[in-house]
Amino acid sequence: MTIPETGSAMLPPFLPARETCIDSWDIRLLRKVAPLAETPLAGPARERHLSYIGVVDCEATSTDPQTAEVIDLAVCVLEIDGDGVITGVAELKQSYRDPGMPIPPDVARLTGISDADVAGALFEADDWTDLFNRCDLLVAHNAAYDAVVLERLLPGIRGRRWGCSMAEIDWADLGFDGRSLGYLLTQIGFFNRGHRAMADVASLVHLLSWQAPDGRCLLAHLQDRADRFTTRVEARGAPFSSKDLLKTRGYRWSANRRVWWTEIEDEALEAEKRWLSEEVRCTPSLEVLTARNRHR
Repeated sequence: MTIPETGSAMLPPFLPARETCIDSWDIRLLRKVAPLAETPLAGPARERHLSYIGVVDCEATSTDPQTAEVIDLAVCVLEIDGDGVITGVAELKQSYRDPGMPIPPDVARLTGISDADVAGALFEADDWTDLFNRCDLLVAHNAAYDAVVLERLLPGIRGRRWGCSMAEIDWADLGFDGRSLGYLLTQIGFFNRGHRAMADVASLVHLLSWQAPDGRCLLAHLQDRADRFTTRVEARGAPFSSKDLLKTRGYRWSANRRVWWTEIEDEALEAEKRWLSEEVRCTPSLEVLTARNRHR
């Protein structure tokens, strides 16, 4: 596997394995993700035209975003200059929340969070709403889950701009393998333990601070993708016999809307409409997507 290049200007330099394991096979050492409060996360000094990006993670009682109840929520608000460079950490916040129900055993095993941990936990919804609304962009590694769960929990943040680091960074093009957070993290020389909200936020911040070969951090690449306009194309009225054709084309089934759909860049939209008309024999339903509605 090729190790992604190049590195991070914001984090301590990685110590190559060959300097510590001279007689070993080809080895790459992994360092544990540092707590964000102890991490020298700051880019080079430059003129500060700041925006604020909230890196978010939540742990919840279910993988279904329509029914999941949050039990652990964390955010790291990053300061970003006009060139997309991370200049510092503006705020860190983490809260447990009592879901009003027993935590399922599989969730308790995965997160290590027990009913006793969250019993009677004070969750200040107004404070969280205010913090999220002060961010110019919210980022999660699976925004299609986190955005839906958190908009149910905090109605006052509906319509905020979201970016998805899993779906909106071209990981393969940048030399990475896969898209899972833990695996991506190992490819830049780090690991983390535990499956708590703040631990996952710290992992994602380390990952997003990594510099691509063009000298820009991955967070800047994500911002570019989050800000684009695309179109959600739904194959309304498509016959059942076309499901394999649609799936091969990259369409996904939406259980909520009960329709096959895909997301298309503007330059490919007309060709996609023609393909649906000629090959599937249906008239597509179109919806413009932005960072304010893409992951809902």
